[in-house]
Amino acid sequence: MVLGNGSHKEGVSSRIDNVIENEAEIVRLIQQDGRLRDTGNGGDIHSIINEDSELREEFEEILQRFHEKQKPESTCESPLSLPMEQEVVPPENFSHVAGEIYRSSFPRVENFTFLQHRLRLKSILVLIPEAYPPENEEFLKQAGIQLFQVGMSGNKEPFVNIPSDLLTQALEIVLNPKNQPILIHCNRGKHRTGCLIGCIRKLQNWSLTMIFDEYRRFAFPKARALDQQFIEMYDDQEIISTANSRDWLPIQW
Repeated sequence: MVLGNGSHKEGVSSRIDNVIENEAEIVRLIQQDGRLRDTGNGGDIHSIINEDSELREEFEEILQRFHEKQKPESTCESPLSLPMEQEVVPPENFSHVAGEIYRSSFPRVENFTFLQHRLRLKSILVLIPEAYPPENEEFLKQAGIQLFQVGMSGNKEPFVNIPSDLLTQALEIVLNPKNQPILIHCNRGKHRTGCLIGCIRKLQNWSLTMIFDEYRRFAFPKARALDQQFIEMYDDQEIISTANSRDWLPIQW
């Protein structure tokens, strides 16, 4: 680019550099750019740019690049553009399990943005027999998240145990990659969820010591001996056979 003299060129370049380095100023210039084009009026840096066609062309390229950076990659709202208070509110007892498998307590309204935009869930598996709340169902519908429900009564009393076939059914849902990313939850994310996670750990060849330690950490201070007994006694041969035949094992970290 050739300007009238060196000092003028240096002065203009310096002023443009200052504008480029000042994000707030760039935003202001972009907002005014349309009006500037329409009226031909501009002060300060705009007047200088308008006086030189090459300088104006260069600045237009800068504006174009800035606009391109602001365009979303898709029609979906980017999680980075979400308000911080909406973005980072996971449910209680939330944790990553393995791969694209997660666990938590019952999600509340304030957790919906986190589940949709941070985890980008495909599915939720709920382990309680009660009907799902209308506001949660509406959220799942709007977010395109599939709901699976495998109702379990829990191991609260002797001889009232989680049926093994229900656990196997739940594991088939969780291990299927088509349903992932998936969130597993019950009410508190402790007991029924803890039993299911314990059985997943068995499929990962964890020792019972490690499995029970993880269970107790999430169930504290109300760990149940019956839950731990159920995990130990659960016959995983059926789910192993099913998972191997469908290439679901080993579970990827």
